[in-house]
Amino acid sequence: MSCNVSIDELPPALHALRQWAAGERLSGSTRITQSRIDAFADATGDHNWIHTDPARAQTGLQGGQTIAHGFLLLSLTVEDDVAALAGFPGIAHVLNYGLNKVRFLAPVPSGSEVRVRSQLLSLEERRPGQWLLTQHKTVEVIPTGDVAVVAEQLSLIVLAD
Repeated sequence: MSCNVSIDELPPALHALRQWAAGERLSGSTRITQSRIDAFADATGDHNWIHTDPARAQTGLQGGQTIAHGFLLLSLTVEDDVAALAGFPGIAHVLNYGLNKVRFLAPVPSGSEVRVRSQLLSLEERRPGQWLLTQHKTVEVIPTGDVAVVAEQLSLIVLAD
């Protein structure tokens, strides 16, 4: 973990976060069902047939299956973090702050299972009581381990007063 202050200078609320983030973390598996893809299409307005038309995908796509939206897969990278970070004492809330880098490297067919691998890159104080957490995220297809998405994800940690 890169940190712009020593561990002794970290606010107490960040000690548990540091311990949690110290090693690589691997989420449980998530199945990417067609109904989930369709719900994402409805939420975003992206009804491209490669995502939402299984009949056309049978003949029009390599593999014969619809594929998940890249941004659907990217959205999975925050799930475990939100639950964990919001539960640490002394943290008021956690905000999605953005992304530095994102690449969609491989299609994920409907019905596939994926997992998210997370690794801390840095924890830096932005201003008093606010810390920027930067993590490297990958979305991997199970069981092949193919990497579908890589991202450098930013979260703003706001400490309680």
